[in-house]
Amino acid sequence: MRRTAILLLVALAGCGGSGLEGTLAWEEPPALSGRSVSGSVQNQTSHSVSLDAKTMRLLDDRGNKVAGHFRVGRSRLASGEATSLRATWKSGKPVRIDYGAGTLALPSS
Repeated sequence: MRRTAILLLVALAGCGGSGLEGTLAWEEPPALSGRSVSGSVQNQTSHSVSLDAKTMRLLDDRGNKVAGHFRVGRSRLASGEATSLRATWKSGKPVRIDYGAGTLALPSS
């Protein structure tokens, strides 16, 4: 019985491996300008998603935090809804935004 439970947990953990991706998606490729990025993101799920600019993080290619500031147009998105998202930073090279329920890749410069 214990072996079956372990196998079930391993199987469930493997489903969707990077389950954080796919909650939000850029509607169009975002605009990258110097030390800022802006664009429109859409909720790709069947449920509402909350966005909190205070808890969002910019991450570099090693997963380290890059200090930055965020602005979101709307803090709650129903399924299929979109809002504006802007991030700015002073130094470093972020490659993605961690918004808590997932990550968004930034375009290469």
